[in-house]
Amino acid sequence: MPKRIHLRTATALAAAGALLVSALPAGAASAASTFTQTDLVRTTNAFLNAYYINGGDFKTSGSDGSAIHFWEASFNRETLTDASRLTGQWKSKISETYYRYENTHSANRFGNPKCWIGNDSDWNDDYSWATQFALDAYEATGDPHMRDQAKWHTDFFYRDYYDNIDGGGFWRERGVQDQKDVPSNGFAIAAAELARYYPATTVHNDPLNVDRTYLQIAQDTYNWLKASFLRSDGGFENSISGRDWDDNLYTYNAGVFLELAANLYDLTGNTAYITDGRRVADFAKNHFTTGSNKVIVYEDHVGEDGLYRPDPVTNYEIVFKGIFLRGLYKFITMGRQSQYLDWLSGNAQSAYDHRTNDLPSATFDQTVTNGRSTGVASGLAAMTYTLAARKLSGRIEGENGQKYGTGRNETAASASNGQLVGSIDIAGAGVAFRNVSAASALTFRTASANTGAELSLYVNGVKARDVSFPYTGSWNAAFADTTVAVPIPDGATIKIQFDPGDVAANIDYLTLSST
Repeated sequence: MPKRIHLRTATALAAAGALLVSALPAGAASAASTFTQTDLVRTTNAFLNAYYINGGDFKTSGSDGSAIHFWEASFNRETLTDASRLTGQWKSKISETYYRYENTHSANRFGNPKCWIGNDSDWNDDYSWATQFALDAYEATGDPHMRDQAKWHTDFFYRDYYDNIDGGGFWRERGVQDQKDVPSNGFAIAAAELARYYPATTVHNDPLNVDRTYLQIAQDTYNWLKASFLRSDGGFENSISGRDWDDNLYTYNAGVFLELAANLYDLTGNTAYITDGRRVADFAKNHFTTGSNKVIVYEDHVGEDGLYRPDPVTNYEIVFKGIFLRGLYKFITMGRQSQYLDWLSGNAQSAYDHRTNDLPSATFDQTVTNGRSTGVASGLAAMTYTLAARKLSGRIEGENGQKYGTGRNETAASASNGQLVGSIDIAGAGVAFRNVSAASALTFRTASANTGAELSLYVNGVKARDVSFPYTGSWNAAFADTTVAVPIPDGATIKIQFDPGDVAANIDYLTLSST
C-alpha cells in the first residue's frame, strides 16, 4: 500500500433523518436496478450469517473473526437498522447490537453511569458515529435511552471540545488538541437530528462561553467545514492542524458534508445547502468513479500518488464509499435531488451483481472473497437506500416516518407491524413522511383515549387543515380510520403535528389514495 495520512474515522450514521419506507410491493425496484426487497432480505441474512457475532458485534472480515472496532461496527449497525426499517425484519437485533456496544464500552465517568468513553485513546470521531447510530436506533425502536445517550455525548463533546482555534470545529482528540478534521465534525449531523427533538434546548460551550441550540451548533459547524475544506471544484479536503496539512479527498468527507447539508436544508429550507451539496456530489460522481455507471471505487491521496483503491479485505477505508452513499441518499430524499438516484442505484446494482455467497461485493465493481465487513455492508446500504429512495405510495407505517419533538415509536401489539407513533401531545411533536406520491386523499389509522382528538396536517411545510380523529377508548388496542380529502403534490412532505389547542392521538399508519 502507498503511504497515506490515514484518518481513523467512523460512519456518517444516522441519526440524521428517518429512513423513508415505500409501501410498493416487495418485488418492486427502481428502474435502474434489478434487485428487490426480497433480495435485500436474503443478502442481509447472508451478511448476518457471515459476520454477526457475540450477540451484537461484527467480524472484521471473512478471514479475520475478531470483532471490528466500534466506529466501523457503527456503520454495520446503521446498515442493519436501515434495512430493518425498510423491510420490517431483524427488529430485535437493533436493540441487541446497541446494548452490546454500550455494555462493552461504557464506564461510570463524567457523571454518566453509561458513558461510552471507557477508553481515553479513542478519537472523538469514533463517538460521533456511535452517537449517530444511537439516534437512528432510537428512530427505529422508540427507546428513549438511546436518544438520551446520544444527546449526552453530543453535549459532552460540544461543551469542551469545540472552540474557535483554526476558525471553529470539533477537535479530533480530547487529550492532544492539535488537529481538526472533517470526520470528527460528524457531531454536527447528530446536532441536526437532535434539533428535531429539542428545538429550543441550548448547550453551553465552555471555551467560547456561549449557549447554542442544536440547530445553531449544526449551522456553525457546517459553515466552518465549508470555509475550511470545500474547494471551488467541489473537492472536500480532510484536516487542518499543527500536524501536516491533509489535503486528501475522501468520499467519506464528501458524504459527511452531504448528509449535514441535507439535514440543514430539511430544517431550514435554505437552498444554499442544496447548491453546496450539488458541487460536492457532482465532483464525487466525476472524480471517484469508474465505468459508464460511475461506480465509486477510488479515494484520492492528493499529495502523493493520486487515486487509489482501498484494499477490500484489510483497509478500513473500504467503508468510505458506503458513508458517501448514505450522505447521497439523504441528499436525494431530504434535499429532493432525485437526479442522483440512478447513480446510487447503479452502485448498488454493481455491488449486487458482483456478490459472492450472496454477499454484495466490498469493492462494488469486482468479485472478491473474505471482504471486510464494512465493505460488504456498504453494498447492502446502497441496496437499501436505492429501494428506500423511491416515492412513498399506498400504506405508510407511522414508525418509519421522521419523528419530531416528543413524538416517538411505541410498541403496541394491536398496531400494524407492532408499532405506532405516540406521545404526540406537546406543541411541535409529530411525524413527517418525505417524498410521497401524488394523492388526493389521506386515510389515517389512529387510536385515542381522548374525546375530540385533533392534529394539524402540513404539506410541504404549509398547514393544510386540522384533522379530527374518533375516540377509540384506548391508546394502543382499538383503532379507527379517518379519511380526509387534501391535494398532495408529487414528491411532497406530509407532516402530522400537535399545534397549540390540538388534542392527542396515536398514529398507526396512513394511506395515500386518489379519488
